[in-house]
Amino acid sequence: MTSPTEVRRRRKLPAKTWGALAVVGVVIAFSLSSTLVKRAESPGVLVAFWRMAVVSVVWNAYLISTGRRVTLRHVRQALVPGVFFGLNLATFFAGATHNSVANAALIGSLSPFLIVPIGARLFGEYIHPRALVFALVAFGGAVMVLLNAPPIGDASVRGNVFGALAMLLWTGYVVSTRHFRRDMDVATFMGTVSPIAAVAVLPLAIADGGMFGMSSVGWTYTLVLTFLTGLAAHGLMVFAQRTIQIGTIGIASVVQPALAVVWSFLLLGETLRPPQAVGIAIVISGLAAFLVLNQLGGRSRRATTFEPVTVPVVGAAGAVP
Repeated sequence: MTSPTEVRRRRKLPAKTWGALAVVGVVIAFSLSSTLVKRAESPGVLVAFWRMAVVSVVWNAYLISTGRRVTLRHVRQALVPGVFFGLNLATFFAGATHNSVANAALIGSLSPFLIVPIGARLFGEYIHPRALVFALVAFGGAVMVLLNAPPIGDASVRGNVFGALAMLLWTGYVVSTRHFRRDMDVATFMGTVSPIAAVAVLPLAIADGGMFGMSSVGWTYTLVLTFLTGLAAHGLMVFAQRTIQIGTIGIASVVQPALAVVWSFLLLGETLRPPQAVGIAIVISGLAAFLVLNQLGGRSRRATTFEPVTVPVVGAAGAVP
């Protein structure tokens, strides 16, 4: 006869299942960011500043509750990544408010095509030569999406330029984090980098004007973004990394642009032309193949050389590499 204890053990989900569910949560949370910032109906720079300010308070309150605190050494380590992080988030949010969600999410998803080669150059990380072919395929799909935007809609050259700049700043954030973070755990790093990011964006927020004049709708969605992406998504990412490989998380994140388009249709009523849908499919396929080849090649290389390989996580602004 089965005891109640044994029944409870059988019903308990394995750790990898919880990790997989956490990855799903991360992907959904980050895919919502472009749509939520547009629903805020507020300047993207202001949303970015207040989102980082609130996140700074929460992360540091958590550190204090665990008997830890940010030191001057931590600030020196996180200074460069923090500036990149703040400018990235402000630029991404500003671009999202002047662009369609499809364009904003798609441009942001192209960052691995810069991060992986830079990682190979600076840190000796592995890059599969044939993966570059799929990178070109994905870039072709991105061009198809951008050139076939509806003539009447939110897509604009200004939004695309902001999106491309945000992607470059995100690349700088990931690369500088890889170099400067060293032994800092995630909570300490986020508690350090978030205030630096807020200070970096403060002059832009002041120049934009109306720092305390956001509407109730703007404050509501800013808080939603704060807790959904700034806290919950990062917490789930850390939890998932205990049982799920970083490369697997990166590959799963490939679906974020497609999910972002779904949210924009459901919550904003944005439309997508057939050529854009084909372009998004090409980008997702090319990006997935690019990451898979590098992941498999990295495993083979580790098996023979025992060298550590880092695969960057794909995501909207605010993800942790």
